[in-house]
Amino acid sequence: MQSIILSIIIITIIIIISPHQSEENSLEEKLHLNHLKHLEQLFTAPKGEVLEKNPECKKLSKKQKTYPSGSLTLQELKNALTELLGTEYWNGQTELLFNKIQTAHDNIVDWSEFCSHLLLQYRKRDVVEKTKDTFFQGKPLIRHCSQNKQEPTTRILAIFSPSTTHSFVTVSKGGILSFWDNNLQLQKTYEMLSDAVEAPMGKKKIKVWTTDAVYMPNVHKIAVATTSRKIYFFEVSLGPIFEDFHLFALNYIPTSVFYWYNTESVESCSVLLWGDDHGGVSVLRFLHPNKSLYEKSLFEQTGFSGIYMQDIENHCQFLRYTYIRRLHQDSISQIQYVPEDLCITSSGNSQTSLVIMDMDQKRKAYTWKIKRGIKCFDFCKSLNLLVSGGADCCVRVWNRFVPSLPTAMLRGHSLPILGLAIQEEKGQIFSYSKDAVLKIWDMSYHSCLHTVTLKFPHSQSEDALEQGTFPFLFLQKPFPLILISYIDYMGMLRLPMPTQSETNFATPHKAPLCGTVYNAFFHQVVTGCHNSTIAVWDVETGMKQLILNNTHGEEELTCMALDNSGRRLITAARNGTIKVWDIQRGHILHKLEVVEDAEVTGLVPIRKHIFLTVGWNRKIILYDCSKLENVYVPADKTWKGGQLHKEDILAVDYCPPLDLLATASFDGEIIVWNVETQRPHHFVRKVSRESSLGPVNKLLFLQHRCTDQSLQKAAILISAETGNLHWWSLFGKRMEYGKFYAPLKEDISVTGLSATKNNQLLVTGDSSGFIQVWDISDYGTTLSSSSNPLLLRSWKAHSCTVVSVEHFSYGSDSFIISGSSDGTSGLWTAEGTFVGLFGQEKKWSLRVPATYSSHRNAFQGMPVLDSKLEDTTIEKDRIPNRITDTLQWNQSTSEKKLLAKCLPTEVNKKHYKDLN
Repeated sequence: MQSIILSIIIITIIIIISPHQSEENSLEEKLHLNHLKHLEQLFTAPKGEVLEKNPECKKLSKKQKTYPSGSLTLQELKNALTELLGTEYWNGQTELLFNKIQTAHDNIVDWSEFCSHLLLQYRKRDVVEKTKDTFFQGKPLIRHCSQNKQEPTTRILAIFSPSTTHSFVTVSKGGILSFWDNNLQLQKTYEMLSDAVEAPMGKKKIKVWTTDAVYMPNVHKIAVATTSRKIYFFEVSLGPIFEDFHLFALNYIPTSVFYWYNTESVESCSVLLWGDDHGGVSVLRFLHPNKSLYEKSLFEQTGFSGIYMQDIENHCQFLRYTYIRRLHQDSISQIQYVPEDLCITSSGNSQTSLVIMDMDQKRKAYTWKIKRGIKCFDFCKSLNLLVSGGADCCVRVWNRFVPSLPTAMLRGHSLPILGLAIQEEKGQIFSYSKDAVLKIWDMSYHSCLHTVTLKFPHSQSEDALEQGTFPFLFLQKPFPLILISYIDYMGMLRLPMPTQSETNFATPHKAPLCGTVYNAFFHQVVTGCHNSTIAVWDVETGMKQLILNNTHGEEELTCMALDNSGRRLITAARNGTIKVWDIQRGHILHKLEVVEDAEVTGLVPIRKHIFLTVGWNRKIILYDCSKLENVYVPADKTWKGGQLHKEDILAVDYCPPLDLLATASFDGEIIVWNVETQRPHHFVRKVSRESSLGPVNKLLFLQHRCTDQSLQKAAILISAETGNLHWWSLFGKRMEYGKFYAPLKEDISVTGLSATKNNQLLVTGDSSGFIQVWDISDYGTTLSSSSNPLLLRSWKAHSCTVVSVEHFSYGSDSFIISGSSDGTSGLWTAEGTFVGLFGQEKKWSLRVPATYSSHRNAFQGMPVLDSKLEDTTIEKDRIPNRITDTLQWNQSTSEKKLLAKCLPTEVNKKHYKDLN
């Protein structure tokens, strides 16, 4: 039974991951079906047994006998994945994966845990994909081309007219031209003459098929190539459709046609190219397309509208023809002209699959060699990017100048690829395969963003269906859309208009943030907002990994913290409720006893599974969550130091090296506690009931100074009080070692504090949305510190208050995370370069600075909740940060205290006496 269940899990995993199997930015996405089969054998093998049946598993490590059968240690899992994936590159992520999976913390994982974790991850990602902005506007529009007489459509053309919107023309294999409006309503049809669709062969007539067609916008003509070695030119500008002229007796059958003209100069030469079934390329240049395409006087003399290719020199005033022989060994499947006088051709031949050549043939041609050839391609000149597809069902991305090695191989199609297109504006690639599957790929990360399987009605079996030669058309202007033909049906998918910004900024939270926390253990960022929503983000890419809604019901989330292991998240709400979560799975582990219906403002882990809380109840409360089986955890209210704060505690910080806890209250009082004895260690600032100095917004211990014996007498504690930063020494000659005003403007509060591990830099965030980085290497180290520390850099990070900042290291680089009351959380380099917003549409890679959004100001165009709003939420009302004497003081006492957090010191002093 267990085997059956596990097999179902594997199948489900593969079904979920299959549309995204090219996404290999994480280890979970790298694992495929064959990997999971091998791992299942390793997990379920008896102790000490070497898996000899499968060659790939021969080298895998034996199980250690000290652990139960069916489980692996971290090292065993690393060895196994290294052998399966052929590289140690994933060892770091293997350790992350192992730590996420082991629930019992017994240093082993079993196969059931492994499968459950993968299944959960893929389902989460599947939900995220489904909740993304739609890739298409509405459902596909499907039309039946009954006039095709059951023949497939060879090519779809887009027709543009200055007076009307764009329309379309379909050319059937049997020679029927159908004209459609922009809603795919059939307007008229035109059937090519019998001599165009039938050719004499002795006493019999053979059917002539169309092979390709192209629209010539500057002369309003459509050129149709046929198997009779002719190309027909039809006038489609005004009135009825008619044949203008045709070329006949071509060298070989034209198989692919392309037309180019200079959009900037109507008098310039235009070019018609076609490839043939013998691998040759014909180049026909129209020297004066604005006047005429041919010598009309010759037609008037003979009354015949055909140009015999052997006599084309008679039209030398208007035409110039050249032929390039045997460029390919097989029929040319697609041809394209590049304005720098280059020609790109493809074929199904493995030796000359794709060729980029100089039209003058003076330079060496670039040749691609693909085992089963190339059916289709697209080229973007500005990016020098080439994409190709064919019978092997793989989309290859190339640098134009490197034909020997693809930049990426995008796998996911099951049948040959028939059409490709590059959308430069959004950095996407479209691919269409024979089974009517359309995929959208991210150009930067080479990952599949979306898959659409178009449902076309048909009565024939799948094997008997005949597709048109060129069934795919991507139209970029004036409105982006995709047209697809399938047998005698046609479909249209409308795409959303690309935004001006390369990055689509998204507001992941619908309410102000209460804070952000960096999880160094799992390389994640946790954000929480006032509407009780928590989101977990991958710091390496900015993508959402988990979201928890209504964590505290309708109560406002006020603060959160990670435990020392990084596995548990502790959250608290305005009504005093506290919960503990398994942050990797989103499960609630503990519900903690509510001491009072009062806001919790701080959570501090002090020991393994033990943490304390502070808040508006003015008390320090302890909780012990060491017993995993206890969902309900009682509060320990026996803090030996008692309740010394006379006002609400607003700020707290803990110093593990010294085992000291600092708390600060609304009246400005700051107390440092010895956690072991639970007694006061220092009264940094003692305030009487009659006086008030204003609230302390933040506290920060400088941990490195606490461990350095030479700096222990220096300032090791910083308190932020409105805009002033006070520097306190606990072991020096006096308490205060320095003070300075940090914000750039008056009446601004510092609302976020963080320091580098070596305490060389200090990062501050304020209520005006600015982030500042200071050099504090020497500040507060002596009593003579009189001048302010050096401000290294400052930038506008958010439109509203920065509620939290955190500096962290990733590899050898440093970054800063910021959270704001505008509902967004951003990532910056330590130098202030904008990496991106968590939840934005485009991923970034911390290892690839080119993926950062540094070229754009984060604040410009960023959607926010309300540019006039700040971080204070009182029931349903939003209160501006700057409150003058016109403020209506008719709220409850608790509301007044909350408002006063945002007031300048003078206003605090003026109104504080009225609060009690």
